[in-house]
Amino acid sequence: MKFKKEKRRPAGFYPSVFQILLSMLWGGNHTSIKVALDYSPPLQIGWMRFVSGGIVTVLYMFFKRESFLIKKSEVFPLCVIGLLFSIQIVFMNYGQYLTTAGHATALNATFPIWAASLAHFLVPNDSMTKYKFLAIVLSYLGVLSIVFLDTELITPGISLSGDLLSITSAAFLGLRLVLTSNFAQNMSEVKLMLGQLIMGTSVFLIVSQMVETTRFSYEFNYWLAIFYQGSVIAGFGFLANAWLMKRYLPSTITFFSFIQPLSGVTVAWIILGENPGRGLIVGLLLIVLGAIIFSGESYYKSTRISSKK
Repeated sequence: MKFKKEKRRPAGFYPSVFQILLSMLWGGNHTSIKVALDYSPPLQIGWMRFVSGGIVTVLYMFFKRESFLIKKSEVFPLCVIGLLFSIQIVFMNYGQYLTTAGHATALNATFPIWAASLAHFLVPNDSMTKYKFLAIVLSYLGVLSIVFLDTELITPGISLSGDLLSITSAAFLGLRLVLTSNFAQNMSEVKLMLGQLIMGTSVFLIVSQMVETTRFSYEFNYWLAIFYQGSVIAGFGFLANAWLMKRYLPSTITFFSFIQPLSGVTVAWIILGENPGRGLIVGLLLIVLGAIIFSGESYYKSTRISSKK
């Protein structure tokens, strides 16, 4: 697939404020998943979330009069993004099932660093710099701190397997965002979002019926958690993020991703009563510092280049 001439530009004040609000919303995603997992198994939570998000996406497509027809050139991007999305959410939900919401939030927040590492090989002219390398080292040290400084004996609810699954989910998310940003230059970003939700729903529903026992609840907290991770995040959040990624340089959007773990750990502490362990605190600081260094350099360079044009 050939990509059109670069039309994305650095994010200005209003897009940046919008991304900050989105990052704060995204911080509550893992807490909502943790709440829902008290009532239903991981794969069932997944397909219910995608159905909720899919309804929002379809309504938005009708409102914007977006075409539902799939062109021949769009089949490959839709399949790739849908497959990556399904795999990533499997790792994320099972990782969240096996570890705390604070750990899952912090580890999944490393996705910009994974995206930077993968973009070096997958995106032309996106080379590694000394600042990016420093950011990656700091963030990986943060990951090691979270995984190995906290144990079940120190902080209840933590497991090495859950942390590793969360890290893997972040890597798949980084890859998916890099490819989504590129594919969206030649097709509707909304169609990509709907495609991944349809594939995710199909895969999760089929596998869930095969390996899980379907369970529902009448509890208000359960349906509120499904609504939040579905309509708010998988619906509004996915659409808003894709809209920004299509129109603005990814580096100037991911600059504010460091807000997610801070928001997520705070929400997990308030709602779930999860007290952050020393590993989470040290790791969170290293990840945030790495994200600021990496994204700050990219943000500065892209805005400087734009000002010279």
